[in-house]
Amino acid sequence: MTTAYPVPTRKSNYRKVFEAALRLSASEQRQLREELARLTEVRLVPPTASRQEAQAAQKLVAEVRAELARAENVATLDETMRQLRGRAWS
Repeated sequence: MTTAYPVPTRKSNYRKVFEAALRLSASEQRQLREELARLTEVRLVPPTASRQEAQAAQKLVAEVRAELARAENVATLDETMRQLRGRAWS
């Protein structure tokens, strides 16, 4: 397995790990997941795809869309971040 080491920067640990994971091939990612599963109690399980869960998800989507439609201030993410922080956020 190839080990990816991020270039030293002032990025957060999450960002470093995320960027290192992106450099792994699909087979290396599977191998890493298998190794992590053996080392920890954490289990990575794909979500179930039952009809009931899909219907519940669609109901939540409809609720969120309705709430967004009632929103008074409709701004883009960039506009909102600029308003909150007063500068470019990315």
